[in-house]
Amino acid sequence: MKFLRLVFRIPGFIIVTMFFALLGLLLKLLGFSHSVVFKVAFRPWQKVMVKLLNVKITVQGHIPAEPAIIMANHRSYVDVLMLLSPIPAVFVAKASVKKWPIVGLGGNALDTLWVNRESKDSRRETRDQLRDRLVQNKSVIIFPEGTTNRGPEVLDLKPGMFHTVADGGFKIIPLAIEYKNADIAWVDDQTFVPHFCEQFSKPKIEVLIKYGSTLEGKDGEELRTLTHKWLSEQTLLFRKAWDKTEKEA
Repeated sequence: MKFLRLVFRIPGFIIVTMFFALLGLLLKLLGFSHSVVFKVAFRPWQKVMVKLLNVKITVQGHIPAEPAIIMANHRSYVDVLMLLSPIPAVFVAKASVKKWPIVGLGGNALDTLWVNRESKDSRRETRDQLRDRLVQNKSVIIFPEGTTNRGPEVLDLKPGMFHTVADGGFKIIPLAIEYKNADIAWVDDQTFVPHFCEQFSKPKIEVLIKYGSTLEGKDGEELRTLTHKWLSEQTLLFRKAWDKTEKEA
């Protein structure tokens, strides 16, 4: 069964992702707004991928109904499927992802902000672009840990974006993500293709997510501390819930 799922899902992923990435780029080239690209290309792709991988999402809290900065902990490349807000959004992602086949195309179509965390100039430019997107009333999706993490703890959060948010008076909505199978995290020295195949062969992917209350303030460090504290508390609670489910099974 694992082999059959791979035979079905991997070509499905490639075809569906390529189609919507090219559709998004075409719409962008034709001058359509980011809002149109998001609704016509990203959202349908997201829905198809949730069904293709049989992702079972349990949602707590209120899905954002207005533009905000969504600060999420980062477990897996599957995390992009957990961003359920209907508000057009852009992602902040590592520059290295831009080189990924197909995925990089889709990211460009969505006006993803590619940041090289080793470059001060890149980080500064990303903060400027972030401010522009927020002024345009777009939501921005940030994984402030800067990398994936198996958990259940949350890594230290990168400070730069929090100071940009505080300086601009923007709103943060934290998003906690925890998968039933912690091995979905791509970490350490694991090579991508074997890990990708292993996860795509699973019968289903179960995940708990929770949107927190809005955080605002003029102190970037305080916002970072509050966000980290909330994310850490929620992911630990979710891990306990998953572990309890495993014991009772």
